[in-house]
Amino acid sequence: MNNQCELVQDLLPLYIDNICSETSRKIVDDHLSGCSECAAVLGALKKTEVIDELSTEKTDVIRQQSRFFKRKSALAGTIIAGIFMIPILICLIVNLASGAGLSWFFIVLAALLLAASLIVVPLMVPKDKFLWTAGCSTASLFILLGVCAIYSRGSWFPIAAISVLFGLAVILGPFIVCSKKVRPHLGNQKGLICMGADTILFLLLLIVIGLYDRSAFYWAHLLPAIAVPVILYAWILFVLIRYPKVHGLTKAGFCCIATGGFAFVINTVIGLFLGYFQPLPAFSPTVWNYNTIDGNVIWLTLIGFAVIGIILTVVGIIVKGAKKK
Repeated sequence: MNNQCELVQDLLPLYIDNICSETSRKIVDDHLSGCSECAAVLGALKKTEVIDELSTEKTDVIRQQSRFFKRKSALAGTIIAGIFMIPILICLIVNLASGAGLSWFFIVLAALLLAASLIVVPLMVPKDKFLWTAGCSTASLFILLGVCAIYSRGSWFPIAAISVLFGLAVILGPFIVCSKKVRPHLGNQKGLICMGADTILFLLLLIVIGLYDRSAFYWAHLLPAIAVPVILYAWILFVLIRYPKVHGLTKAGFCCIATGGFAFVINTVIGLFLGYFQPLPAFSPTVWNYNTIDGNVIWLTLIGFAVIGIILTVVGIIVKGAKKK
């Protein structure tokens, strides 16, 4: 490339943008007519500019459409919220006119609040829709339970609330910790945090049940008989799934073997907590009657899970070895 090519290529950006002088433009035109190398550079610059322009226009269109849909969603949310106000006003008028003294009106109001949290909130909030919807709907559900408990003069609110909270945590917890808002703050401990929260809520549920049961036998025997096996089994599965650096099929095999072993010893473990000794089941494959059927079924369960687990483990090891090759 000679000096004239270098000079022309330095002028090409100004030439494309039509901001060079007429003299420079004529020099570039004359040179391009006889230099294929500089003409190729001009074509590449034009192509790059077209791509950049299209990218900019695409970004602008997406941004405009996003603002458009946000406005539409907010408008739809406002309209739906207004629609919800109609039955609320009607119930208020009927409740006052019937002389009920705002009794069942608050139950209807709480129920409509729950419906609104599931329908209106996702339309109104601009960001983190799932977190806002989950939080508002959970709070609305607790309000509904509280209002029903107050007007029914029941003492069941704590046990209902902790049951609902535990169920929602099991279902929604993984989605919450994996959301864009929460995930960056948890690192690689998302599963551990979910399991810890579920374990705590499960124990709180058992404690609240004990407060309602008010039985010394429950606290001394039933609570540990329920809590220890369930929590231990759940954590064993969690550890087997989360931490071994093996193939997924091998993890499934480990879980099958653990499940078969758990089913085999669970009656004996529960018996120890309840204050009596339950021997491990006996296996009598040639005798099937009232006295042997439970033991035979448990043994067949153990054997079945063990066989499936071993097969999955071996297949997982083979598949992982093949991938390394």
